Order: sequence, then structure tokens, then C-alpha cells
Amino acid sequence: MNRTVYSHPDGFTLAFNDNALTATDDDGKSVSLPIGPLGLVELAAELNAIGNDAGNLAEGAGAGIGIDCLNAVLAGATQGERLRAIQSAVLDLQRLAHPRRAAGGFAGVLVNVLERGLELSK
Repeated sequence: MNRTVYSHPDGFTLAFNDNALTATDDDGKSVSLPIGPLGLVELAAELNAIGNDAGNLAEGAGAGIGIDCLNAVLAGATQGERLRAIQSAVLDLQRLAHPRRAAGGFAGVLVNVLERGLELSK
């Protein structure tokens, strides 16, 4: 049985079946790599270390700040309230251990919303 272990919103997937990891792109092209249960445990440890890297955690925190900022901007009744929400978010990003990485996570959230808004306005 093929078990999907990761699915990206754009359609990319990573699945496990019969001691093989299969990566499939959004066009349906795939590649399989042999890996057993012990290899999966080692892979999980490595992926966990990558995911918990301080810079990656800062990106996640920046994305959270971006979501909070967008919610505050949408809830703001005046232009001043909306500007204060953005200013507060930028200051929060600067307080993190890796502000540039945090800004990347923040920008990722904002870009997705802006691109979607531009698509809807066409």
C-alpha cells in the first residue's frame, strides 16, 4: 500500500511503499529510492534537525508574524491602525535571532496573499 507522507499544496508528493520512497512532481513524474525502516528513522532524524534549525524556526516565526499582521490589517478600522499593525510586525521580526530569515517567512505569507488578490482583480 502506498502511503503519502508529505503533500505540497502545489501537487508535489512524497510517498512510502514497499521499502521505497517515491517523490512525484506536479506533472506526475516520479522517482523511487530504496529505503528500509532503519533508513526511514535516520532520514526522519535528519529532516527533524533541518526543520528545527534556528534559521528555519525563525522563518516559521516570521510566517506567523505575517499571518497575525494580515489579520490585524484586515481588522483595522483606520489607516493608522493598519499602519501600526505593519510597523509592529516589522519590529517583531527585528527582535528575532535571525531577522533576515524571519523576514523571508513574513514575505512568503504576504506574497501569497498579494498574488491571490492580484489574480482575483483581473
